[in-house]
Amino acid sequence: MAEMTDHEKLSMAWDGFVDQLRTLGHDALASAPNDADRVDGLRFILRQLAYREEQFIEFPRTAEAEMFWPESPTRKVFADCPDTIYRQFSVAEGGTYRITGTRGASPYISFTSYRAAVTDRVVADLHDGEINVAADGTFELMVGGPPSNQNWLDLGDAAFVVIREYCHDRLNDEKATFEVEQLSPAPAHRAELDADTFAGALGIVGLGLTWVNAATVRLSEELKIRPNQMNEGAAELVSEMAGTPHNHYQLCFVQLEPGQAPELELDPPACRYWSVHLNNWWLESPEYRDGQSVCINDAQAHRDADGTVRILVGPDDPGAGNWLDTKGRLQTTLLARYLLPEGELPPIVTRVIEI
Repeated sequence: MAEMTDHEKLSMAWDGFVDQLRTLGHDALASAPNDADRVDGLRFILRQLAYREEQFIEFPRTAEAEMFWPESPTRKVFADCPDTIYRQFSVAEGGTYRITGTRGASPYISFTSYRAAVTDRVVADLHDGEINVAADGTFELMVGGPPSNQNWLDLGDAAFVVIREYCHDRLNDEKATFEVEQLSPAPAHRAELDADTFAGALGIVGLGLTWVNAATVRLSEELKIRPNQMNEGAAELVSEMAGTPHNHYQLCFVQLEPGQAPELELDPPACRYWSVHLNNWWLESPEYRDGQSVCINDAQAHRDADGTVRILVGPDDPGAGNWLDTKGRLQTTLLARYLLPEGELPPIVTRVIEI
């Protein structure tokens, strides 16, 4: 049998990829609980396509390490936090890297290495309290290579590293800075993209899209079984969805009738950062680039005299207190997160009120 030409390889790979996209789109339309989430679902696929294309084609493990944005105001996945700036770089097997930067004034930064897997994804994790920062605010972190007792992140069998920076004020906080330098293998010019590499990448991108859609829908459907009640985010869930082990998560699927709104009551303990924010069926935070009220954090929340925080979740601004704007949606998902909490977390009380 004659060997396939590049044209034939690319045609076959492209047709298979387009078939996957068609299936994903129809699955998204079928699984979403309402029309708003159906629109969001098709956009979610395009956003994830953009991320996977960058991860596997523009910034592959075979190229010199370079940071890119896995999540952003227009690219969201697995209950992204509106207050967080996410950076990512791919790593070569056995590679060694150096991250340098300035600490800034954000409440928390972390460095997490992840393996290319669907479970047990976290290889190693460090937050800013576990690294030495110089008096002038600069730091240096070795990634991979020989083990060290300080300022070293293990790579093991990791495929990529994610840097998180949580902010209290995303626009105005003094941000940290980060640069990555590849020490080994020796950096070289990027290889030209050929038919075999591109066809293989299309297959990986398709698998990635299928997995992330299935994992997202599975969690949303599980939450929907117990509407209007907070659920603990298990450790295996955090690992599967590439979360940070320093966070404690609680999630709630909200199901309302017209004229109803959830009211949350919580008493957060001391921690680096906490917030409650909205998500759609696809676990994406809502649009927030224009100042929409979709997330409330510890620096913004109004507390009652006894320290309790009450949050109204609904379509109308009450004019005072804490409010998350659902834009009239009767189905949404809430996520609360606590970074490095001190002590036990009191349960969040959820009640549905008439408005």
